[in-house]
Amino acid sequence: MALFMGIQASGKTSFYYAYFQEGYEHINLDTLHTRNKERLAIENCIRLAKNFVIDNTNPKKADRERYIKMAKESGYYITGYFFKSVIKECINRNEQRTGKAKVPRCAIASTSNQLELPEYKEGFDKLYYVCLEEGEFKIEKWREEYEV
Repeated sequence: MALFMGIQASGKTSFYYAYFQEGYEHINLDTLHTRNKERLAIENCIRLAKNFVIDNTNPKKADRERYIKMAKESGYYITGYFFKSVIKECINRNEQRTGKAKVPRCAIASTSNQLELPEYKEGFDKLYYVCLEEGEFKIEKWREEYEV
């Protein structure tokens, strides 16, 4: 299981399409809309032993705990990807969006205020830090000194 973490418009979904589209089920609330549908999708992946990506903001450890617990209990290797989440940059990217993909600025700020850096002790087997620079993804192994 891959678990994405970062505020809206930090590049999570674009990263999924660039690196995970082949071989991973894409699970996110933007398309599934309810926690029940999300849970059913995860359970289906686990039942069929499929790889999957949780592509939500997951700002708090408590948000991530339910996914990690389900995956760990089912024997999954869990990789976390924390996306650089600078409000100004994310608002600028969000302004390029249209329709339902565009979120209110206050939602971005609210999620940013909740953001907690991940830690291995949450249950991750691997952690990475992802930056979007000039339209390209830069992926680094997680270092404890990262800042939001």
